[in-house]
Amino acid sequence: MVLAMVARITFPQVTREPARGPIVVQKPTSVTIESSWKLLTDTAKVVMPRNMRIEKSPFDAKKIRELFRKGDPIIIELGYGQGYNKEFQGYISRVSADIPITIECQDEMWKLKQLPVNFSTRSITLQKLLEKVAPGYQVDALEVELGPQRFAKTTVAKVLEHLKSEYSLYSYMKGKTLVCGKIYADDTALPATALHLEKNVINNDLNYKNKEDLQIKITAVSTLKNGTKIEVSVGDEAGEERQLTYYGITIKAELKKLAEEDLKKYKVDGFDGSVKTFGIPKIDHGGKVELTSDLYPDRSGTYYVESVKVDFDDSPQYRRTVQLGDKVTT
Repeated sequence: MVLAMVARITFPQVTREPARGPIVVQKPTSVTIESSWKLLTDTAKVVMPRNMRIEKSPFDAKKIRELFRKGDPIIIELGYGQGYNKEFQGYISRVSADIPITIECQDEMWKLKQLPVNFSTRSITLQKLLEKVAPGYQVDALEVELGPQRFAKTTVAKVLEHLKSEYSLYSYMKGKTLVCGKIYADDTALPATALHLEKNVINNDLNYKNKEDLQIKITAVSTLKNGTKIEVSVGDEAGEERQLTYYGITIKAELKKLAEEDLKKYKVDGFDGSVKTFGIPKIDHGGKVELTSDLYPDRSGTYYVESVKVDFDDSPQYRRTVQLGDKVTT
């Protein structure tokens, strides 16, 4: 039995002026969601149907700005039959002025990154820094010492950008929790999602590479407690460049040894690229997928998920494009 695609786009009640009750749209023209630990902010775009009706009355396009305003909350649920996945929760960031109405959204990071910051310290951990600049939010951060920090008359967005550019510490939201420095879910017990290339993968854009053919150069940077850095390079001089960040390694020889061990993790046989799957099973960035194949059984392997794009429309289509990250090695 083929289950019908279902959608539920909820705009909860708001008390701003003019106030309005909740609005639920069950037949959007299309929904696009993009999420990744590289993006800082997950985004969504909802295109409303031209014949949308609210409270049994024809939708009046002239009242767009009263119904949907920047900062209003939104919840997007998609699925098949009677089952829904919560795919996105956040806030409206933009509403188009023309028809069809397009509503652009950002996740909880939209609200967080606007908070003002005026803070300085001689030494602080990443966890404590984020707790200071993002009060009211849970923080899940890598355990590292950052040394002196000074942020004058700025915003959380600028602080997070500084952490990424100076320390390669990427930030993203997981619900209401601010995560920083933990790009993959390798510290969780969540199982990998099984994907069979000939059975439940619609198509793929994968390239298989043998480790003998990989040319990789790693630049290893260690940040010390006082904020200074030391740097070494290992691998193939003309290879694909990757920067790895370490913390508290004070001796270059030790840093080089660590970098050479990590280089081995990148020089492995495996796929890079993406796979397109159905909307179910739900796959999120930071998780893992286990790829298997009847045609190429020797190429099976488990990979981290770097990013996910969800496409839902009235064609009908509910698809998930999963970008592979690093291969999981033991």
